[in-house]
Amino acid sequence: MDIKDFSKELIEWGVRNGAQDLYILPNQDRYDVLFRIAQQKKKYRQLSKEYGEKLIFHFKFIGQMDVGEKRKAQVGAVSYLIDEQERRLRLSTVGDFKQRESIVIRFLHYFGDSQENYLLPQQLTKIRGGVKKDGLHLFCGPVGSGKTTLMYKLAKENRRNSQIICIEDPVEIEEESFLQLQTNTKIELTYDVLIKACLRHRPDILIIGEIRDSLTAKAAIRAALTGHTVFATVHSRGIAGVTERLIELGVQERELKECLRSVIYQRLIPVMAVSGEQPALLMEYSLFEERSSSWDQLLRKVWAYGFIDKNIFFKEQRH
Repeated sequence: MDIKDFSKELIEWGVRNGAQDLYILPNQDRYDVLFRIAQQKKKYRQLSKEYGEKLIFHFKFIGQMDVGEKRKAQVGAVSYLIDEQERRLRLSTVGDFKQRESIVIRFLHYFGDSQENYLLPQQLTKIRGGVKKDGLHLFCGPVGSGKTTLMYKLAKENRRNSQIICIEDPVEIEEESFLQLQTNTKIELTYDVLIKACLRHRPDILIIGEIRDSLTAKAAIRAALTGHTVFATVHSRGIAGVTERLIELGVQERELKECLRSVIYQRLIPVMAVSGEQPALLMEYSLFEERSSSWDQLLRKVWAYGFIDKNIFFKEQRH
């Protein structure tokens, strides 16, 4: 099959079957094509080495990545028109020690049309009320747990007709009503540089794709301390580790206590459904003026309600 037609077949299959990721991975002298659905990997097809390399080349080309570079990790993004609707994809490539490339393609929601399932809807209600306050609101959780989607939804529904600026690497979800900026290290447009520039535009909400270094962390804190509402993601295994992570990045504890308003930790949990397992969001929320339930308490509650089985309960426990 023609590479272009096969690539569209893969994307169409992933969209229609609710896939989270598409993997094209080297396996000895061949390539495996797999999909991740509800935290499970499903093998789709095995390809010859030559065909697999051409497929990766095609995705890199349409994702505006450097097709001649196989050693360095690269990221890109592209949109496909599937069922008369534009679908946004995020691409990530990396080469192994044998210079064999692999690619992972993330399927992103069409913003405003996504149908998330929440295990405990009252947690979402608390979050909606808490993020209306000025200051820093942090979102953490595993890759693919919907952090960016949740930030966008909360920003749009809480501050209608307001200026919302997003800084990402790369832009994942296209939203016409937001001012969306993309980092570019080649021309020194880093997170911290763009944050400083954005503050001159007086955003009502500033969304930072990821706090990944000291400069970005300090710039986010400065923005929150000057009266802005800041949403940002940060890598942490739970709410308790967020403060420690930011202090490791050079943020002063006094400043953090002054501006940090809430922390949201979320995971996609496989839940029992009539048609088999499907993913749903479970969120732990900490509003710093009040005490919140711990992750294990929330997990025990959804187990008691019968949403998850015993194996998932013990697997997802933090302690």
